[in-house]
Formats: sequence, structure tokens, C-alpha cells
Amino acid sequence: MTAPAEVLALLSTTPLFGGIAPAELEPLLADFRLRRFAAESYIFREGDPGDHMHLVTRGEVKISRTTEAGSEVVFAVLGAGDVFGEIAVLQENATRSADAQALAETECYVLHRHALVAFLVAHPAVMWRLVTVLSDYIRRKDEAYSDLAFNDIPGRVARKLLELAAARGGPAEGEANVTVPLSQRTLAGLVGASRENVNRALSRFASLGLIKLERGRVTVLRPEELRRRGL
Repeated sequence: MTAPAEVLALLSTTPLFGGIAPAELEPLLADFRLRRFAAESYIFREGDPGDHMHLVTRGEVKISRTTEAGSEVVFAVLGAGDVFGEIAVLQENATRSADAQALAETECYVLHRHALVAFLVAHPAVMWRLVTVLSDYIRRKDEAYSDLAFNDIPGRVARKLLELAAARGGPAEGEANVTVPLSQRTLAGLVGASRENVNRALSRFASLGLIKLERGRVTVLRPEELRRRGL
């Protein structure tokens, strides 16, 4: 698949651009630029200029912030087909509100805010979809805060594993690879807990046969039982 065809195929699966006719998206392709990032390198840091939207085509990207106390809060782990950085580009001279770090060798196609804004002005339907994307972002943040307030650590770990599995097309037929890679530190940041407590929860789930632990990988074996644990 050629690069333009790959970008077009991925764009058509995103909440923001999905459903838009390929002929309408094609003029946008000329404005995308391919960027490659080494594992563990930062794509951008909090406070950097927010002038590009990113479309992941390969690899894994962690979106996080570091608190004043030095602990990491992970908002999302993204993979191929995911878009990030689209919110900051809508505001003139906006800066990034979080860090974006490549967890593995990663490729992204980036789009400058001027090209995106021009496309949105010409396509009001996409502008309305962006409102939906923003609403979903706020809803997920509210759910995360609610999870921290009302769910224990094993429950939060269970819910996050299932969420990550669902984002990758599983769990289906009883088993699904959740993510590669996903360090315990990253998972701890995602659920707002210490690595020790997350490790304890994972070990417990593994001993019950709900998951299988491997280096850099968690496999969900019994999703329904894990889902009940996350309620």
C-alpha cells in the first residue's frame, strides 16, 4: 500500500474523518508529512507548540503528564489508526497539555493546523464530528476520575485491560492480546496506582487464570470473568 493510500485508509477509520468520501479527503493527503520516532523518544513535550495533528501508522504512543510530586499520569496508549494532538491545533498559539512518547519505533503522519483548519472550514460536517470527539474526550476523563474515586485498584486494572483489548479488536472468542508493549509503569499510570499494587493485581489475575503475563504483553484469557471483576 502506498503512503497516500495508507493514510487515506487509516483516516477513513477515525472518528473524526470516518464516513467522509475518499474523494473529499484526497486533497488533504498532500499536506501530511511522515515522521519517524525511535522507541522511548518524545514526539512532543508538555508546553511545546501545538501546531500539528498526528496520525499513527505504526508503533505505540503514550500520552501522559508528570505531576508536581513526580508521579506519572497516563491518559492513553495509542496505536495504528489513532489520532492525537487534534485538540490543541484548533486554538491559535496553543501549547501541548501533555507529553507524547513513542513506546516502540513509531511512524506518524503529521498535519499542520493551517491545513486542518482550512479543511474543517470547507467541511462543516467534520467540524461537528470534532465536537463529538471533544465530548468523548471529556466523558472519558470524567469516567477516569470516577474510576479513581469509586473503584479499587484490581477493579481499575481489570477495566483498563479490557478497554485496551477492545481498542485492538478484542476480546473475541475468549482470548485477545491486549497490547505490545505495555510496561507495568505505563499501566500503573493509566490506572493511577503504584507499580507494586498493579503488579499485585496482575499476579492475582494470572493466578486465577484470567490473564497470561509475558514480557511486555498481557493476554486476556477469560474476559467475562475479568469484566465482572471490573464492575
